[in-house]
Amino acid sequence: MKTVVFIETNFSGLDAIRYCTEQGYRAVLVTDSLERFRKWFPASCMSKLDLADTIIQVGNSNDFDEVRQVLEDELGTVDALLTFAEIRTHVTARLCAALGLPGANPDAIAIAQDKHRFRQVLLEKGADDVHCRKIDRIDRLQELKAELAFPCFLKPLQGHSSIGATVCADASQVERVVASLRGITEDWISAAFVAEDYLQGDLVSVELLTTGPGQHQVVGVADRDVIKDSIEIGSSFPVIDARRDAAIRKACMALDAIGYDFGPSHVEIIVTASGPHLVEVNTRVGGSGHSVMLDLATSRSIVGDCVELCLGNLVACGELYRPTQGAAWKCFVSEATGIIRQMPPVEAIRDHAGVKEVWLHHEAGDQINSLSSNYSWIVQVMCTGKDRQEAKRNAARAIDFVAAHTVIA
Repeated sequence: MKTVVFIETNFSGLDAIRYCTEQGYRAVLVTDSLERFRKWFPASCMSKLDLADTIIQVGNSNDFDEVRQVLEDELGTVDALLTFAEIRTHVTARLCAALGLPGANPDAIAIAQDKHRFRQVLLEKGADDVHCRKIDRIDRLQELKAELAFPCFLKPLQGHSSIGATVCADASQVERVVASLRGITEDWISAAFVAEDYLQGDLVSVELLTTGPGQHQVVGVADRDVIKDSIEIGSSFPVIDARRDAAIRKACMALDAIGYDFGPSHVEIIVTASGPHLVEVNTRVGGSGHSVMLDLATSRSIVGDCVELCLGNLVACGELYRPTQGAAWKCFVSEATGIIRQMPPVEAIRDHAGVKEVWLHHEAGDQINSLSSNYSWIVQVMCTGKDRQEAKRNAARAIDFVAAHTVIA
């Protein structure tokens, strides 16, 4: 039996664990916090963790030496090692290299996760021309504001889930922005920030699976619905328009520039009037149900392909991904704060056209605080349609129904 080890996981990675059990592989999950999963995942999905044959708890799953020792002591033979969690992609790549397993170039991931270094490499390699300024701590924004060009986009040097990402329109907003960002304590969010050129346009993501240096299988392009500068509340797939090919070329240029040579990537791009510009490269499959959308549209498991690639079983001859229908997800969020007093039954949401999945990120009785990140999602639906536009309409109707039947006070 093949042993597949996951260092932590995201929402999408839960389906990779399920894939392993379906294929007869031994799935092992290494984690330092089951409580983190309860915060990250809808309660209805937590049962998928039970599909792991073994869960190994460690003190710090980002500690290379500790995790390597645990793997050697408790497992012996490991056939594949991977992660779907952004917070552990770098240590996973280092472990793969040390254990002689297929994996990504750790240096490429280190570049992708350092937002300032990422921009410098893109400039040096001619892959993009967006500039940014590193700010060691957000309190320094006040003293540096005379040196910045406004509007600018601020985000943590290292981060995830849109936490701490915001637009600063002009110097008069600096004090407010500093106050809002100063108190962030979320795991794996750096104290340092970057201030980037502000890009006006549509946010899309290019989904890819890299099977070797310069060999990028294109899954497709997804659009994104964004509110409050950076909070993602919806996506639909596949985008097929005049801008698609340029976005794909830009994404592949970025991967080659940083030296990313193995595994999935979720490359975010803003398509401006002058063309596409890179936002960031995530060296993993898109999380929060994004992979389910890709699977529904292509009838192929992207997370399964990641497992098989790491096992050496994936034969990447020709074009692997061919969408046959549209798929879309959308979330209900609320500007209101307070207790959820009423929500519609899940069965009533499922009754809407095209709905394939309903995920409750919060339930009746939960406290809803400020709308500040992707953790603010309350209900998420996943829908299909004959094409992307129909799937998107189906998702919007289902969420409109949720909004009309939810009371927060």
